[in-house]
Amino acid sequence: MIDYSLFYRRPVRTDKITEELAKFDVFISAYNSSYRVKKVFTEVRAEKKIWHIHPEYKYLPIEHPEENPKVCPNDTSEIAQVNAILEEVGDVTGKQICIDTTGFMRHVLIFLTAKLAMMGVREFTALYSEPMYYTKQEDTAFSTATTGIPRPVRGMYGNKSGQDHLIINVGYDHKLIGEVADNKEGAIIFPIFSFPSLSPDMYQQSALRASDGGGSALDSAWINNRHFAPANDPFTTAGIISKIVHVIDQNIADANIYLSPLSTKIQALGFSLYWIYEGRRRQGVTLLLPECITYSRETSTGLKRLWTYTIEF
Repeated sequence: MIDYSLFYRRPVRTDKITEELAKFDVFISAYNSSYRVKKVFTEVRAEKKIWHIHPEYKYLPIEHPEENPKVCPNDTSEIAQVNAILEEVGDVTGKQICIDTTGFMRHVLIFLTAKLAMMGVREFTALYSEPMYYTKQEDTAFSTATTGIPRPVRGMYGNKSGQDHLIINVGYDHKLIGEVADNKEGAIIFPIFSFPSLSPDMYQQSALRASDGGGSALDSAWINNRHFAPANDPFTTAGIISKIVHVIDQNIADANIYLSPLSTKIQALGFSLYWIYEGRRRQGVTLLLPECITYSRETSTGLKRLWTYTIEF
């Protein structure tokens, strides 16, 4: 197993973003209406800054930010969106790349991370900004419409002949939890709760919402197999997944593993990192997500903390 504690992360003072972060060659951020996404985009220094406009946010052209360049794909698939981003980035050889994960759709962020690794990028910087609070607290809904049928992230799936196991990162969207759990009915569930959370009340709020996640939340495995990982730490999250899979493999032959990150975007990055570092080689590991049609443009207020992470391949 990999020692994920060796990876580097640190906080950045929100009033000194320009001073505390190095200048990058390329900075990529997914545009939405939140203050924290816009402030970080303004403050980060880079030779080239790119706004990615997710079609799931349903912005009209007149609502797009004035800054250029902008990537505006119409197709919601992760392949189309990531290809559009990389076309705008151009040659990645030797470039210092920074990605603000905060506004990204999970499937695009996960696939983009894997794509960069496959392209031979040795290292990039990831950012994640924490809000002061979520506007609707435990009633916060991030996805506003889905197809109702979860699917694997393109190219990040595998199949073995053994028992299905579902490792699900629990967030506010109880409907998404229910969709994934129902799709993998009969799988042994291992919930990962985001704790410590971004603030003390957020853990209680997400736990409240998760209890509405259907029959899976009533299953004894929801308690007996419960794990915890910090909401702002992709590396610890990846490490927890690694430990869970290790225990499963000691007890079950040819187990199928489904990974479903439904909490913070930076934890979704942690799920992607586990797949890149260990899951792909193990085989039988699938990134599984609800297919979102529309997504809330703004769910939070303010900017509480900013984190920077060094992602190495």
